[in-house]
Amino acid sequence: MNRKTTLDIAILISSITGMILSYVYLENFIEKRISLLILGATGILFFVLAVMDSSRSDRIGKHGSGRKEISEILLLSEEGHITAVWDIYGKAAVVFGKDERENQVDVNLKNTDYSGTVDGEHAVMNYSNGSWYIEDLDSENGTRIQKGGEGQKYKVSSREPCQVEKNDIIYLGLAPVKIR
Repeated sequence: MNRKTTLDIAILISSITGMILSYVYLENFIEKRISLLILGATGILFFVLAVMDSSRSDRIGKHGSGRKEISEILLLSEEGHITAVWDIYGKAAVVFGKDERENQVDVNLKNTDYSGTVDGEHAVMNYSNGSWYIEDLDSENGTRIQKGGEGQKYKVSSREPCQVEKNDIIYLGLAPVKIR
């Protein structure tokens, strides 16, 4: 169950609770009816939204398409172990770099073993037309990508974005981040 469906269900439960409290505690007939009507309509609306969100996520999961396919970025150690995780669910852009006073980054590599090879704003990953793309931001040590299952690393240009897929490893300088 995704976050949106969970929130829809929480609002539905709150509406039902409000209806019960209105029925029990409101003595004025008109106030009771209006409260029950408003809370009932709200509950029905969020029940329908929860059902729609749930069926939509089922369709996306079955066909393997949509933004949900890539949802995390993992920082890997030299041995290939996961040392940090960033959730990118719902984002349209992700900036990689070191979070310093003038830089606002989503994936902060400032306090990692690789910080010396990463620029303040090193690279950006954008979501467009159903896919993620990465481009280097003219960094000093460059950005490379190793496609899932391949051993070769390809240089990422600042002028031509490169499509990113699940299980690709991106090297920001020497910092390996895996797309999951």
